[in-house]
Amino acid sequence: MRAGWFEKTGPAQDVIVVGEMNRPEPAAGEVLVRLHASGINPSDYKRRANIKMKPEFPRVVPHSDGAGVVAALGAGVTAYKVGDRVWVHSAQWARPMGTAAEYVSLPQAQVRRLPDNVSFEEGACLGIPAMTAYHAVHIAGSLKGKTVYVPGATGRVGAYAVQFAKWRGARVIASTGGGEASAKIIRDLGADLVLDRKSADLAQQILQATDQRGVDHIVEVDLPGSMGFDESILAERGAIVSFGAASAPTVAVSQTGRRARNMSLHFIFVYMLDELTFDATCNGVIAAAQEGALKHRIGGVFPLEKLADAHHHAETTSGTGHIVVTM
Repeated sequence: MRAGWFEKTGPAQDVIVVGEMNRPEPAAGEVLVRLHASGINPSDYKRRANIKMKPEFPRVVPHSDGAGVVAALGAGVTAYKVGDRVWVHSAQWARPMGTAAEYVSLPQAQVRRLPDNVSFEEGACLGIPAMTAYHAVHIAGSLKGKTVYVPGATGRVGAYAVQFAKWRGARVIASTGGGEASAKIIRDLGADLVLDRKSADLAQQILQATDQRGVDHIVEVDLPGSMGFDESILAERGAIVSFGAASAPTVAVSQTGRRARNMSLHFIFVYMLDELTFDATCNGVIAAAQEGALKHRIGGVFPLEKLADAHHHAETTSGTGHIVVTM
């Protein structure tokens, strides 16, 4: 089969190779998927580019997410049949073999049915970004009638967070530093109010838009850089959910002077959810997709032979949408 891989870390053009590998065979409890599309996440290109760390395996086929059709079943698998359309997630988590290949064999829990109204390219976006957004939005309970603030709404996770929050009945406030073009994209995703993140009085604008009570839920991509701001706009009994730490590895939480009380703070890492939460998250993503509640922002599609170009594009075009590789 054709596959892309790296055996050392560094710039994409220097370390990524595309060539022939043996096709995997499904072990007991596994599903062999003939992939048609593979999604690139920031964790994929950041790990490949990190020259301070050697790869965890002698050869790494990258990417966690993908979509295709069932090609074969391991012993004991009864939930699928050959030819079923599916999407997969977490393929390369703690494994050398991800979805940048024509085939991948995975435990059946990491394989999910692809709704008929979702293309393979869109299905390759349903893994880690959509699952992270769904979990981030739902971890603190019902959103009906509440206000959710999404500061990184043009990112892969943020764009889905806006849509999941609206789907669950929330009012969504978002902010962007990308000007009117970015604001229009976010409004098209369903945000009720989009503000300029660079505005000096952004907190005041958010409080004014919420009658001074603040927002109930924040989906935060950069908690270390935003904690003080988030505390200033959070409502009583509000929740902050952190799925990233872009600016620093630590965060200071104040115990005095905070506007909100009874605040909850959640740190999420979707790769390591428990089995029941994984199921609920995947089922929620599928339900929203089936209802047509999701728009999938795809910023570029590359053939497998151009895998290095795809990685470079993903690294240098943050905020433009998912980068997908097709097989």
